[in-house]
Amino acid sequence: MRINFKGYTLFFSIFFLSSIAFAQENNVLTRFGIGEFKSSSSANLRSWGGLGASYNNNRNYNNDNPAALGYLKYSTLQFATFGDVLSVKTNSATGKFGYAAPEYLTIAVPLIKNKAGLAFGLQSMSRVNYDIRQENDSTEFIGNSFNAYTGSGGSYKVFLASGFRFKNLSIGLKANYLFGTLKYVNILFLSDSAINAYYSRSQESKSLGAIYFEGGIQFQHEFKNKNKLSLGANGNFQSNLSAHHDLLYERLYYSNSVLVPNDTVFNESNIKGKIILPMQVGAGFVFSKMKESQNEKWAVWSLGAQINYGDWSNYKSFGEQGSTSNKMKIAIGGELTPGKGFYDSYFKNVSYRVGGYTGVNYISLNGSTVSENGITLGFGFPVRRSATELNLSFDAGTTGSIKQNNLQQLYVKGTFAITLCDFWFVKRKFE
Repeated sequence: MRINFKGYTLFFSIFFLSSIAFAQENNVLTRFGIGEFKSSSSANLRSWGGLGASYNNNRNYNNDNPAALGYLKYSTLQFATFGDVLSVKTNSATGKFGYAAPEYLTIAVPLIKNKAGLAFGLQSMSRVNYDIRQENDSTEFIGNSFNAYTGSGGSYKVFLASGFRFKNLSIGLKANYLFGTLKYVNILFLSDSAINAYYSRSQESKSLGAIYFEGGIQFQHEFKNKNKLSLGANGNFQSNLSAHHDLLYERLYYSNSVLVPNDTVFNESNIKGKIILPMQVGAGFVFSKMKESQNEKWAVWSLGAQINYGDWSNYKSFGEQGSTSNKMKIAIGGELTPGKGFYDSYFKNVSYRVGGYTGVNYISLNGSTVSENGITLGFGFPVRRSATELNLSFDAGTTGSIKQNNLQQLYVKGTFAITLCDFWFVKRKFE
């Protein structure tokens, strides 16, 4: 099979960069920290809980753990788009919102087949998207008032990763350049009865541009019956990320139904500072029942589990500690591919995946942790007469609770990904 590598790369790059996002979302939790973190897992792993610490495959690049590059046999190009539907509920209001955007573009190439690999790409890391109205207590001179909080923006990373395998042990390192801008606006609106009083508006933006590193390790044991057990761990140490801060405070008044600046109370731009990205680590295992077809081993079924921890109580942004707490997540999942390589039935070659997770978010509300629980489901559809696979994954769950946080979010997330797979940069021989 021959793939127009340059054509696909150009198309996906233009699509990724030009169609930044379709957003009608209002996620309250994105107001804190650096927003809502996007899953770093590739689409196939999201389908069974996100067991990226220990997973490896010679065709599918594992974006969670660079050590998995030591098992890569084929060159792969992965492109994914993401969307979700969010239902938000509080004691006093409800709402439904949607969001869609390109998610990641990665290219992975084996340097030495099944021993060393290299990967690079572009990936969405976090997003900020909220629009909140908060009613204030009435006062004698000002009367009724409310604050309107809005936020937008996101962070992205360009990465370069490499992994090497030594017999049963593999190690990997991933260098990330994190960039993006997060914007926050707060406007105090006054009632019409407020005489000689001005509205106030604060505008804040944080621009990121820093390098940080991730690492990983995997150990794989093959039993006498050819089944295999893979153990793995991945994560990053605490990093101080360089950033710039802009602050603007203004007083406003209404003119012809338009807010017009009256004067500037405070204005300072390009303030240099640091954002502390805390230590994060994950560890887990995957056990696979193996078979061999057409001189290639493949997993009939796999089962695994993983635990993730993030020390987000140490998060700080320009010296200020946000509403964050330590993150914990436990996930389990599995994959079934009934008859790979047997062409009497297409659906025997489809990969079926399922998983689930429970834990707490890195954001805290009013000093209380925010729970996260969900189930995952997905499919890997092979394309006939090629090594291409179409991956579809779903994630349905809840965040928070009315009783503890006065906020509950129900969500359904979907990821669609294309994985192109082939021997690239190999000179073909004909006899």
